Amino acid sequence: MSAKSHSVMIGDLEVHYLEEGRGQPLLLLHGGTATADSWGAAMPRLADRYRVFALDTRGHGRTNNPAQKMSYAQFADDVAGFIATLGLRKPLIIGYSDGGQTALEFGLRHPGKAGALVLGGTISRPTEAYLEGLHGWGFPAPGKVDFDRVAAEYGPYFEQIKVTHMHHYGPDYWKAFLSQTSELWLTLPNYSERQLASISAPTLVIMGDRDHLGGAEEANRLYRHLGAGELSIIANVGHEAVNKPLFWDAVREFLARRDERQD
Repeated sequence: MSAKSHSVMIGDLEVHYLEEGRGQPLLLLHGGTATADSWGAAMPRLADRYRVFALDTRGHGRTNNPAQKMSYAQFADDVAGFIATLGLRKPLIIGYSDGGQTALEFGLRHPGKAGALVLGGTISRPTEAYLEGLHGWGFPAPGKVDFDRVAAEYGPYFEQIKVTHMHHYGPDYWKAFLSQTSELWLTLPNYSERQLASISAPTLVIMGDRDHLGGAEEANRLYRHLGAGELSIIANVGHEAVNKPLFWDAVREFLARRDERQD
């Protein structure tokens, strides 16, 4: 079995996505500057039990961006539009990094629409460490980019960003893309405890203990205030925890317990 590539129109937004498997619908939301292809190893692990969809976020990969701006609220509404257009009933949503921020917004903006949420590498406020990390990567202020610094920090991945985001807007789109990304990242909402408590879907917060953008302390703040939160800390790993087998062990165990309660 292998993932099939599709696209669907949601208003003026053309969403590209990959699909694999059968069963309850499960959405995968990728991290910032990545694409749906980044889930290539994860999809087969989940497709034995779920109908898995991996979306290219607005402005990323093969999904266009008519508004030419990005926000987590808009990303969440795009996901809601995708769910409605495909007629999916209470899908499970797994997001990592930017995808996790989108899943968090989805839980706030579209209560009752998700069967469960997994928030990987996700934070609930723009901490000093988070902002310092972005500045170090070459994003000094919202909408501003030090392209030379980004190229040096990202290394070979910088060239990959250029290639994987040129489908709709051509080979120079990466400059506008990174500027919009800078605006997105540096205007991350500061979620109140009351907002977090309003998310009632079963939610797994999962974080690497050495994640310099969040870490265990921030994961604990998010988990403690959710309406139905659980917490998993992956030891001795940073923001790349999603690539570790322990991450997926925790996800599958969380989903399996949820499935048992549904039977």
